[in-house]
This record gives sequence, C-alpha cells and structure tokens, in this order.
Amino acid sequence: MHMADTHLGFRQYGHTEREWDFDDAFRWAIDQAVAKQVDFVLLAGDLFQSGSNLQAITFNNTVTRLEVLQEAGIPCLVIEGNHDLPRYRAYRTRFGWMNALAETNRLVYLLDVLYATPLDAGVEPLLACDGHHIGHCAEPIPGVRVYGIGFNGAATRTVLERFERFIAEQPADGPNYTILMSHAGVDGRTRERTSSNVSLSGLRGLRPRIDYVALGHYHMKFSEDNWLFNPGSLELTSQDLAHEEPGGVFLVTVDTEAEPKHRVDHLECPRRPFVHKAFSLARTNGPEELYGEIEAFLIGERAKRDLEDDVKQPVLSIALVGASRFEPGLVDSHRIEELGRGILDPLLCRVSNRALPPGTAAFDEIEDMSRRDLEEQVLEGMLESHPDFGKDLTHWTNATLEVMEASLEKGTADDICNILGDTRAALTG
Repeated sequence: MHMADTHLGFRQYGHTEREWDFDDAFRWAIDQAVAKQVDFVLLAGDLFQSGSNLQAITFNNTVTRLEVLQEAGIPCLVIEGNHDLPRYRAYRTRFGWMNALAETNRLVYLLDVLYATPLDAGVEPLLACDGHHIGHCAEPIPGVRVYGIGFNGAATRTVLERFERFIAEQPADGPNYTILMSHAGVDGRTRERTSSNVSLSGLRGLRPRIDYVALGHYHMKFSEDNWLFNPGSLELTSQDLAHEEPGGVFLVTVDTEAEPKHRVDHLECPRRPFVHKAFSLARTNGPEELYGEIEAFLIGERAKRDLEDDVKQPVLSIALVGASRFEPGLVDSHRIEELGRGILDPLLCRVSNRALPPGTAAFDEIEDMSRRDLEEQVLEGMLESHPDFGKDLTHWTNATLEVMEASLEKGTADDICNILGDTRAALTG
C-alpha cells in the first residue's frame, strides 16, 4: 500500500473536529492495510502536520495507529516530509520524530542515501534489516527493495541526479522489484512551479532501474505512465482541492513475471465534504439579489446531501469576488452565515468578501476560488458579449464546462453532441 501526506495533528481552521478528521482518515488507511493483508505500507512523507510543534496527543495517537500495523505483521516504511521536520534540527543526522518512531520499532525510517554516507564514492547503502529500523533502503519482503529520498527543497533536482548515478552503478542482478519513495512535486502535475519540483524528463533516467516511484508532497492524486504515482492526501488539506479527484491510497499488486510488473488500484478515502462557491459581484445588481443566489445554491447543495447517508457535516466556504456593481461593504456577511447554517447545518461556515469597488478592473484569480470557479468566470467573460450566447449565459457556460470535462475524460464525439443537444433542448423547451 502506498499513501502520503496524512498531516496528523492538522487543526484546520482552528477546529478540533477537523483535527480528528485527519486522525480518522489515517485510521481508515491502516484498517484498509490490515483488511487487504498487504505485505507492507509506504508512507511518502508528511506523516505529521507540524514536526516543529507536535502535540503529545497527536504523537500518542500515531503510535496507537502504527501498533495496529505492527500487530498485523505489516511493516510501515516512511520518509521525512517538510512538515515532519522538528524544530532546531539543522541536519538530517540529528534526532527527529521519524527517528523516535523507528527506535521504538513502530516504523522503518528511510534516510536519504546521499546524506549520511558518500555513496557516490562506492560506499554500500545501509540496509534496514535484522532489527535495525533506520537505513538508506529496506527489503520488506524478499525480492523487493525500497529506497527513500525525503524532502530536499531546492536541492531536490541535484539529489535525484546523484541518486540516478548511484542506482545505475548497482549490480544488474539485484532485487526483482525496486521502489523509490520521494517527497517531491512534479512540474506539470502541481499548481505551482517551485525549486523543490522535478521534471518528468529529469526522472526518466531512473526508469531502467526503478519499477515504481512512490511520491508524496503535493496533495492531488495523479499517475504517469504506470510508473510515477501520487495517491493524494487522505483528507482535504485545502478548499482549493475540493473539486479535484479525491485522494486515498494505492494498492499495488506485484508480479515480476508479468508485463507490466504491477497492477495499481486506487482506494478513495472517505472525507468530510467541502462545499465551496465563489460568487462574482460583477454579475449581481445588489445585496438582496446576491442573498437569493446564495440561498438557491445552498438549497441545491442540501438536496445533494439528502441523497447521501451517514455523511459528516460539511465545511462551507463562500467567497465574494469580482469588481462589484455596488459597494461591497453593503453585503451582510452575518446574514450569509445564517443562511448557510440554517440550510446546510455545516461544521463551520466561512464567508470571505474580497469583492472590489465599482469601476475597479480586476481578474479574480485568488486563493478562495477553485479551478472550476476560475474557468467559469473566464468562460462567462468570453460568452457574455456574444449575441448568440450572452442572453443564456449560465446555460452555455455550464455546457462549455461539461464539454471540457468530457474532453479531458476522453469522452466520445457523441457524448459532446449529447451535451450540446441537451443544452439547446433546455433553452428551446
């Protein structure tokens, strides 16, 4: 099993229930590992939300969860993520939270192969085995070897280049199946380009010797070429990801005699629902009209929830954006919160008023808007002035978004024709 970014101890929005949600998600993953009788678990970094401010109860609960794996005879191999780093530890050779859990046999901690020893000078990596729970690599079952590279920030590319040289020098008759676990982002698969990201082309040099790359760090689920895998965070760490495909765990079945050598299945982690919507005041004539739009949206969301059983109270987030047609300060945020609580009964309700005064030119690409909200705003701007589409703006915007989604999901031409046909039928009656 491959998981990552559990972020235990994350009291999101300062709410205790959200902290327990992350613990629930980790417990779910552990239960899945035991129920599926996996051979071992990979945890690709960020076990904790804050290694520099880790609470005793979070550490104690983590030990309790890991003991379930231990009692089932399932080793858990981890690397250190940027959130796991303890305070005041300047070098990786100093004692941290992963060391503490490894020293008490709760997990196997994989160190970066290029930090503690000069491996590119020919030194053999330290194998975590025979009771040693810290090393540069591990062989949790015969024939499978796992290497780990934790978070390296701006040095990520350099470290991977050196690791590529190191792995190329290893004997060709080595393990039957080799895994690299790394806490790093991949350009083109993340929302931001940072110095800690690596390029796909920069990773492909590892392909001849690495059968499976187990990633963590960015919280969106993705896979590439049946080789590079990121399961996504178990719980939702940001409202910006609410419209992305939910994260969870990868279950990997290995058969070294087959081609390809593995089959990978994704299990979606049950999450607390997030309801997020950005309302542009550029298209609203006054506060009362806005309240009506918000109320209609909330009623629609409640209808969706009524169809689902045993669902946790949602986190509700409403953002007011755009260059307003009226003074944004006239909007009563408390009234919006009351609407939200009365209709959806959320765990918490967040209202953000970032609308700009009339006459202000702005593009609303702000952190409170999801990708779908941004796409919707751009499309409405393009269609609004068109004589054929402007008068039925909402219908055609939604139809365009559906066509985009169908294309991305490799829908057929008939699927797209059906979307357009249904939209025209709705307009013409």
